[in-house]
Amino acid sequence: MHGFLEFFTRIAGDWGLWIVFTLTFLETSAMVGLLVPGESTVLLAGALAAQGVIDLGDLMIVVVVAAILGDSVGYFLGRKLGRDFVLAHDRIFRIKPRHLDRAEGYFERHGGKTILFGRWVGFLRSLAPFIAGSAHMRYGQFLFYNVLGAATWGVTVVGLGYSFGRSYTVVEKWLGRVSLFLLILILVAVALAFLGRWLWGKREGLGRLAFSLADEVLEWRLTRAVRRRFSTQIAWLFRRFSPRRAYGLGLTAGLILSLLLAWIFGSILEDVISLDPITTFDRSIAQTLHFHAIPWLTRGVIVITYVGSGWVLVPLAALVTAVLFQRRHWGEGLILVSATSGAAFLNWMVKLLIHRPRPEFVDPLIHAGGYSFPSGHSATAAAFYMTLGLLGAGWVRRWETRVYVLLAAVFAVALVGFSRLYLGVHYLSDVLAGYALGAFWTTTAITTGMVLDRALFPHASGQEVAVKSEDSRPAAGATEQDPHVGGKVFSPKRAAVLDDENRLKLLKEDDLRRLLALGGAEDVADLGSGTGFYTNRVAAWTSGHVYAVELQAEMQEIHRRNGVPANVETVLAHAAELPLAAASIDRALSINTFHEAHGEKGLRRLAEALRPGGLLVIVDWRRSPDAAEHGPPLEHRLSTDEVRQALDPWFEVVSEEVVSTPFFAVVARRR
Repeated sequence: MHGFLEFFTRIAGDWGLWIVFTLTFLETSAMVGLLVPGESTVLLAGALAAQGVIDLGDLMIVVVVAAILGDSVGYFLGRKLGRDFVLAHDRIFRIKPRHLDRAEGYFERHGGKTILFGRWVGFLRSLAPFIAGSAHMRYGQFLFYNVLGAATWGVTVVGLGYSFGRSYTVVEKWLGRVSLFLLILILVAVALAFLGRWLWGKREGLGRLAFSLADEVLEWRLTRAVRRRFSTQIAWLFRRFSPRRAYGLGLTAGLILSLLLAWIFGSILEDVISLDPITTFDRSIAQTLHFHAIPWLTRGVIVITYVGSGWVLVPLAALVTAVLFQRRHWGEGLILVSATSGAAFLNWMVKLLIHRPRPEFVDPLIHAGGYSFPSGHSATAAAFYMTLGLLGAGWVRRWETRVYVLLAAVFAVALVGFSRLYLGVHYLSDVLAGYALGAFWTTTAITTGMVLDRALFPHASGQEVAVKSEDSRPAAGATEQDPHVGGKVFSPKRAAVLDDENRLKLLKEDDLRRLLALGGAEDVADLGSGTGFYTNRVAAWTSGHVYAVELQAEMQEIHRRNGVPANVETVLAHAAELPLAAASIDRALSINTFHEAHGEKGLRRLAEALRPGGLLVIVDWRRSPDAAEHGPPLEHRLSTDEVRQALDPWFEVVSEEVVSTPFFAVVARRR
């Protein structure tokens, strides 16, 4: 390896770009990268570009194009040879067709992330394209993430080699460590996923064992004595970790995170004041970046640093807040504007107290006034983009999309911080302290907003409320002798009828699952869950939160006695109120109950509870002669036209169908 790098250095002037192209291309072609030093060569080429041996722009283009082409060749080789080759040698690989089918399903769901992030892990960089082809991942999807991953990796690695020059070997060592860390992280995540699936399959037996052990421990003499002596303190501690209380788990977690961020900021501040070794590293980083500045890159970075300034982000936060207010998202708007403006003001106050001068250069790239510590751009960007990212993650349905939203926010924050380092107006410790300060204030704002929301409006944060209902029409399934009075839709005596497995002959599980279109991680509300008959089934189809909304306490108690899965929360409602937080669910299911019993106010409240693009699935009795033998009298049933008309102000109907003889289904999306 060392001999090859010396040889490459000698001939780089004439053949450097061709060698870089060949090795980068071979690294991901048919897994040759397990033997070819592609990343090391790219780093060395970047270092040679800093010495003028290779043109930097040409080098970046060559690396990115070679990486894209190499991944594509690996993909097509995997698609052509992979599956047949593995099946032909199943005695060696011990892989059956069903295993490959699972791999295809995995790449259909998570292939994009694997290609994108696998580009940064040496082992996966060589194998992922071949496996994607073997699993028949769609090439259009593969190409998008391939181009994105190759571009970010190629530009970053070349830039690191260029910036650190002859010290590229240090970067190589750290990239290797990061790659190993990511590989270990992926393996641990896979192992935890398999462990989670196994534990979920054994949840009933393990739950009984856990409760049995807990009961036994609680009966010990020492345990009883401790519980009697410290009953008040134990109760207080349990309240601090209750997810439903305003001053419970949310406040506890927020305080712990805020204290951690404050400690990080204090540690950096102490090092700066006492001139610890971090200040020497600060100067080294500043001089390295200034020495390797590139005119065209400088122009782009100036734009980034301007967009990341408080003079832009604070008004932008006010504008986004105005939009949120217009859509009645009062709490989210207040959190965003207070986090951004508060971080900017707090940073300004700290600057006045510390008085740290900015870095000085003979020929500075830009001129900036004021003090250096901490970085105001970094603090404001951290507050604005992270708050917006957290709010945005709550507005989308798929958890994969939420991850991308959060990563985009982190990338924006990192980009602003890098722009301040590159332009030489801040030290590294300034930027890191700005991040910590901005994140501290953001955490404080979000925690405060959450606590106030739960304390002032407990019904909107998912806590149980039980009040009497006002005038409302009878729900589907209720006869004239069984009116909906005081929240009574079904009498508890009819619970046995509701739990009858014959109901699945009328509305099959496959039909219900298809209508809900669950991807596996959505938050769902079963509106009028009865005794949990459908709720518990939905809970097994998603790892998200499932709210079992019930109109009467008796039915809710039956649900609890029948058993409530771990991801189900029972919520007591009534016809005039829906106790679900705004933008808290991805799917809502109404079988014969909610869409009729709650009227216009309930449907509007439901639209607010759904995240953008969220679906409402309605299943109701058909007004048809061939369905007369099922359910309530025909005159008590709604037609599809009536359902569509009721939904129109807040929902757009996506599809309508007859799912069985007695039932029709309407799927609507929040407008």
